[in-house]
Amino acid sequence: MSINGSPDSDAMSTLPDGISSIGSRAYSGRTDLTEVILPAGIRELGAGAFANCTSLEKVIVPEGIERIRKDTFSGCAALKSIRIPASVTSIGEWAFRNCSSLETIEIPKSVTDIAAEAFLSCPLLLIIAEPGSYAEQYARKYNISCKYMMDV
Repeated sequence: MSINGSPDSDAMSTLPDGISSIGSRAYSGRTDLTEVILPAGIRELGAGAFANCTSLEKVIVPEGIERIRKDTFSGCAALKSIRIPASVTSIGEWAFRNCSSLETIEIPKSVTDIAAEAFLSCPLLLIIAEPGSYAEQYARKYNISCKYMMDV
């Protein structure tokens, strides 16, 4: 089962089990969302799925997601931190663009591709990564603060 349109919800949305994908821009522009808990069986988030959810503060991304696509969380200005699960291998262009409150993102060593402008306009960002990982190299290349997972 997939969600292709924005379901009615309160400020928090716990998606039901059995959802395998969320379509492109399904929740885009939902200013009422403050928290989203994605179910364990989900495998795909469409491009811009949660773009411009300006009140979104917390997202729980389960194991199973393989890519954070283009614009997935772009414009989520209230988002403060996020943990990327070990099943993810890539983070797309502008995935977290204009997440102006994003302070920390934990990126596992399974991520081997991060688009150049994935974190454009995220001035507070600290990447938490494993030593020698692609995420650490990315942080250094783009002058983003980085700490090791074991130091946090």
